[in-house]
Amino acid sequence: MKKLVYPFLLGLLLAGAAQAQEAAKLAQRLVERSGVAVQLQSLPKNFEEHTAALRGAPSQLVLALTEAGREAYRPQRMAQEIADALAATLKPEEMERVLAWLEADVGRRVTLAEESASVSMGEENLARYAEEIKAKPPSARRQQLIQDMIEATDSLELSARLIEGMALGVAIGIDSTQPAQNRAGAAVLRKQIEAAMPKEQVKAQLRAAMPAMTGYTYREVSDADLAAYVAFLRSADGKRANDAITEAFAQAMVAASLRMGQLVEQRVAKPPA
Repeated sequence: MKKLVYPFLLGLLLAGAAQAQEAAKLAQRLVERSGVAVQLQSLPKNFEEHTAALRGAPSQLVLALTEAGREAYRPQRMAQEIADALAATLKPEEMERVLAWLEADVGRRVTLAEESASVSMGEENLARYAEEIKAKPPSARRQQLIQDMIEATDSLELSARLIEGMALGVAIGIDSTQPAQNRAGAAVLRKQIEAAMPKEQVKAQLRAAMPAMTGYTYREVSDADLAAYVAFLRSADGKRANDAITEAFAQAMVAASLRMGQLVEQRVAKPPA
């Protein structure tokens, strides 16, 4: 009996390992094809701008936060964390169907628009775009498509969690410079951030800015392509993938924030050369 059982179990183990490896490859492709990998490139810079806005903070602390932020929010590491989460959440056949859509012509066009906007959407370009649409408002159909995109992608939730993640990273970084017995810890800091920046209040502010930001992102995408994208995002596969990516992105932000504390502590505690 053992001669029969052991090869059978080994076969199951090998098959499971092969399936996990395939899921990991698909998830990595999904991170690339969805544009997430490119969008992550802007995080270190965004965090640097976040820390530069700290008023009255010692320059040594700001420098430590900036240096730690570059490492904690390293795009390659976060992309791998997101891919790992997607591999654990989505089935291989789901990822294959989503990839088929993203790798088709319409999918590539909307993804390229998202990647381009993640690089160029600064305050100056966004303000210029706002003036342009004020002078020449988009059609009613275009405005509805923009609103549909905001709802289908759950942009308000993702943006709110992104802002919360950045704030948490700064807070944990500063907290880690305190004596161990005086540190608040991540859980307490999250509650303090939620009290100081209520999510609904943050969403209300984002809600006012989101149409211009979304319009800017897809400004060169046709109505037909945008409508096709909305339809995909509302499909079972599209919604599953978007929800999974949103959650994986948010969790990667939290993980990066926790890394901040360790990195800042190392830098501040390091004796001068």
